[in-house]
Amino acid sequence: MQLQKTISAVEARVHFGEVMKRSFKDKVRYTVEKSGIPMVVIINADEYAHLVEEREERFKILDRIRDKAPLLSSSVVDKDVNKAVHSVRRKHA
Repeated sequence: MQLQKTISAVEARVHFGEVMKRSFKDKVRYTVEKSGIPMVVIINADEYAHLVEEREERFKILDRIRDKAPLLSSSVVDKDVNKAVHSVRRKHA
């Protein structure tokens, strides 16, 4: 289970070395807030690489769809893809 922790910007600054170490070793995700507003999230590099890889895979799917439907505008394709994704997510929820 991934541990998620919310800390203030001051706490993040003062304990940055410890935050990095816990994020790396213990896979802790930190949401850093300033004045109670979430500003950034700190995750370890492996998790970030995984998120980037997933994002790139999604865009490859969009590119394949666009290649097969070159006469459609990208906004029409995006709308259809978003509708399909929403439908699948609703079924699995």
